[in-house]
Amino acid sequence: HFHGFGRTQRAMVVSSASVLPTRLSAMKLVVVSGASRGLGLGFASQLLRRAPQSTIVAASRSGTSDGLERLMSEYPGRILPVACDVTEQASTRALTEQLKADLGGAKVDLLLNVAGKLHGGQSSAAAETLPSEYMPERSLGSIDATAMQSVFATNALGPVLMAQAIAPLLAKGAIVANLSARVGSIGDNRLGGWWSYRMSKAALSR
Repeated sequence: HFHGFGRTQRAMVVSSASVLPTRLSAMKLVVVSGASRGLGLGFASQLLRRAPQSTIVAASRSGTSDGLERLMSEYPGRILPVACDVTEQASTRALTEQLKADLGGAKVDLLLNVAGKLHGGQSSAAAETLPSEYMPERSLGSIDATAMQSVFATNALGPVLMAQAIAPLLAKGAIVANLSARVGSIGDNRLGGWWSYRMSKAALSR
């Protein structure tokens, strides 16, 4: 699911992913958070194919990865990898300054917030390989405050800090899209558990 929030008169609010395909071909500058692996890397790959005029700013905490390096080889000159911690305001602001310096007056057509954490400081992309102590909580007794705060910082605060930082660079009619999850639904929660992830995604969706 995509849920967006926009700067008044400058950024489009996105409630569905259906609006994106019709706009992709005209997009020239796209920022993707969490782009070094998992869903973020997948989105970056698809955008490179479906938005042939675009340059992708691939933001991630590590700044690069083997997967991103492969994409850069496949699409030379179309990817700008940058190190950015979406949970740190100083880091997201530094990203803005770097884009101003590297891209001049170019405006951002799409900000896609994909960076996410499942639990225990790990990314959701790594969930299948994690030991049980790093999996989402299955009971109230298993909640760890530090782990929950870390998940909230990435999943709920991160998109807000990215939007705040990129807002001055948004083109007129730009799209800000946040990757949420069905498990964050308040109305469709039959199983319980996964407290940190569910709550952080519910916060993002609101």
